[in-house]
Amino acid sequence: MKFEISRAIIFAACVLGLLAIAFIANALMQKGPAAASATIHVAYLPVTQSLPLFVAIENGMFEREGLNVEAVRIESPNQIIDALLAGQAEAGAPSTASGITAIADLKKPGFLKIYAFNCGTPEILNDELLVAKNSGIQSINDLEGKRLGIIPGIQFSTVAKKILMETGVDPSSVALIELPVPNQLPALSSGSVDALLTLEPTGTIGGQKNISRILVGGPMVKYVSNPWCGGAGIVTGKFLQENPDAARKFLKVMRQAIADTNNNPENMQYLVKYLNLPESVVKNAPLPLLVTADNLDPGIEASYQKFVDVFFELGVVNQRPEVKHLLINDTFWE
Repeated sequence: MKFEISRAIIFAACVLGLLAIAFIANALMQKGPAAASATIHVAYLPVTQSLPLFVAIENGMFEREGLNVEAVRIESPNQIIDALLAGQAEAGAPSTASGITAIADLKKPGFLKIYAFNCGTPEILNDELLVAKNSGIQSINDLEGKRLGIIPGIQFSTVAKKILMETGVDPSSVALIELPVPNQLPALSSGSVDALLTLEPTGTIGGQKNISRILVGGPMVKYVSNPWCGGAGIVTGKFLQENPDAARKFLKVMRQAIADTNNNPENMQYLVKYLNLPESVVKNAPLPLLVTADNLDPGIEASYQKFVDVFFELGVVNQRPEVKHLLINDTFWE
């Protein structure tokens, strides 16, 4: 009888031991691979400046590094920053508004970090002021009393006012109408707005469809800063701190993708899929200057500082943003 009881106890102990081992193994498996394969959400604006993200996805660059990345299309620059701040996205493509990034840093220092910039120069068309094909508007001064369509958010409303002021137009005399990028050309065509301050490929699309013509090419470069680096690639400080290995791999991939985007014009084809553009537009749309934040040219950093100073000058913020500490620390670059 005692032997049977002992044997039952031993059997029960063995079963419990096996269950414990299985539980621990399962926990370790979940902690390891699941953490490594956690999805990195990357927000992007539907403009040409997001191309490096598409290049990385379509060429399997993230997969080769063991990263699971989901591209999240967002129509407004402000909403991209909101998603990053709320933890709904870990990163932003190089189309993330760099001006709003600097403003956000004043409120939550260190929460957003820049890994890349996209810029326009006098030679590289990145932004433009458009009017209808047959519009009688011949200069920025003619915008007085008119309606100017802009990309939603504080960045474009601020630079629009800056451009108007620099050309002698009272900003209060021009109605600023916020329009998501897909709605801009229809609004111009219908007469809902008289002009558009926008990014590529809107100008290329409008020109090919005989909807618009360029009133001023590169107005940001002419009247705000040269080069104008209005877009940036962003990662959150939380992502860098909590998952540094994945963050380093992400930065490695985006640096490779930016280099590949700059060196291989055929990558423009991915805009057909992600922005629903016809091939004729893709072949003619200009690509902005794309640079990573490691070993950044001092001239670009200074120009970015000049740009974000505008938010202080026009009273959007009560102190000047400092851009240097927004750049990702060199230790995160492999």
